[in-house]
Amino acid sequence: MAKLKELRLSGTTTTAGAATVNATKAVEGKLYAVVFDKGDLADAANLVVSTQVYDVAKTILTVTSAGAADTMWYPRDLVHDTAAAALTGTSGGDRCLPLFVGIPRLAISGGGSEKTGGVILFYEED
Repeated sequence: MAKLKELRLSGTTTTAGAATVNATKAVEGKLYAVVFDKGDLADAANLVVSTQVYDVAKTILTVTSAGAADTMWYPRDLVHDTAAAALTGTSGGDRCLPLFVGIPRLAISGGGSEKTGGVILFYEED
């Protein structure tokens, strides 16, 4: 049975309003949810959550102008058939938990000068 784990990525922006935070360990599992821990980041902060494995960066979630409050998102991947064609449906039944493998990374831009905030990643790992 998969066990739900959490990983916090939090950082302080430069005077230019940007920060990149890498986890200290690799993960292997499926991502369930992302919680935005706003801290004192600017409301217009942009976030990109990804994993870095080998020479490949897989984007998990991109948020433009994250907003004024802590919130939770449930990113999902689109599934494909054996010919790599996207399987699309109208009610979201064509989505699956994102593969969450590699070093998790949070990139912040537009976060304000020397502001702190981040995300908490909830993922399943056997």
